Amino acid sequence: LFAFGGVRVLVACLPAGFPRAAEIRLDSGVFAFTLGVAVFTGLLFGLAPALTASRADLQHNLREGGRGTTASGHHASLRSAMVVGESALACVLLIGAGLLLHSFVNLLRADPGFRAQQVLTASVSLPGEQYRDGAQRTRFFTNLIDTLQHSSGIAAAGVGSDLPWTGYDENLGGWAIEGRSDEYNSKTTARYHAASPDYFRALGIPFLRGRSFDGRDTHDSPHVVVINESMANHYWPGEDAVGKRISFEDHPKADKDWIRIVGIVKDVKDQPDSAGLRAAFWMPYTQFQDRRYSVVVRFTSAPSAAAAQLRQAVRQLDADLAIGELRFMDQIADEAFSGHRFALYLVALFALVALALATFGMYGVISYSVNRRMSEFGLRMALGARPWDLQRMIVGQGLALAALGAAIGLAAAIAFGRLLSNLLYGVRATDPITLSAVALLAIVTAAVACALPARRATGADPLRSLRSE
Repeated sequence: LFAFGGVRVLVACLPAGFPRAAEIRLDSGVFAFTLGVAVFTGLLFGLAPALTASRADLQHNLREGGRGTTASGHHASLRSAMVVGESALACVLLIGAGLLLHSFVNLLRADPGFRAQQVLTASVSLPGEQYRDGAQRTRFFTNLIDTLQHSSGIAAAGVGSDLPWTGYDENLGGWAIEGRSDEYNSKTTARYHAASPDYFRALGIPFLRGRSFDGRDTHDSPHVVVINESMANHYWPGEDAVGKRISFEDHPKADKDWIRIVGIVKDVKDQPDSAGLRAAFWMPYTQFQDRRYSVVVRFTSAPSAAAAQLRQAVRQLDADLAIGELRFMDQIADEAFSGHRFALYLVALFALVALALATFGMYGVISYSVNRRMSEFGLRMALGARPWDLQRMIVGQGLALAALGAAIGLAAAIAFGRLLSNLLYGVRATDPITLSAVALLAIVTAAVACALPARRATGADPLRSLRSE
């Protein structure tokens, strides 16, 4: 019954685009398999104690257990080993969940290079038959931007070949840098994009130096680019890259073969968990003349009003044209985090289940031990032991088991930490804060599990224990 609801919750938490998510369900085959495993496990772990009991040596048990005041040493060791194993497994999973949580917090705190709030995006694709000419396509998008910028509640509007964190950007390798032999260098690489002048302002990408595109950058004017900070620092270290020129020609000779850098913008991360920042540049959309662009609108009005204005602006220019992928930028950003969020949810769920099993196991072992030793506790109290002494002894027994399990779990987590390294951001698999927090949680949980049995031990009757002896 829990699985029927749990599967629905897990499916709802799946990252966007997860393959065949609609087919994930608890069907008869899964139920039969689970039932078979449960029955087999019950038979296996019920049969082993039964066989052991049938071959029991009565005299040995009497010598070892006295009058029932203490448990069999072999059985007590076995139960303790099971608790240690449960604690170790819980610690491994808790460490994994803690590392993923720490990583997720780091991702949320990292500066993406743009501001996703109050930004509406959409995709506009022009039909090839009606918009064959590049100048015609440029004119459409120029009119669209102009219409949006003159609409109420719109702070900035622009178009770009792609959007951050959508995976549409491409690598471009090979160009010449003026003054460095002026020859094509295949080792130079960068992400390339196209954008309108206000694309950067609409996305909140700040300019560091130079200018954005403007009316001077037409299809027939000298070609220009805006580059990011990483590209400037990598290829022009210690220099101002604004005004430098690059070329995509093998052997640039004429002045028209060169492209001038007119501005430098702050780095935008390729993905939230990108380990490093990549070189990137943008060309004016007027010199790129593509049929498809992503429209970016920074609005100050209600989101629904901004969406209506965008639809109306497109309809005014072409009544037969439809917009696609209408989304808010913060939704795109949220989807980019979905994979990390789901991994965190999944590991945290298993960690909590393992912690619950370890807690119940600890409680069961300590409670069973207390029940078998009530006569002993009565004798101790008759000889002058205080209730606090008994509680400290019993809780200490549980803490010793928990500490051993935590030590084994910490060692295992460190040994297998590399398996999680690809999912972590800004935190090492051996993060001391996470390891210490999990160890402390294991100790505190064990103390809580032992508290009730320890309190029950203080209720032992000294007179009854003396009479039984």
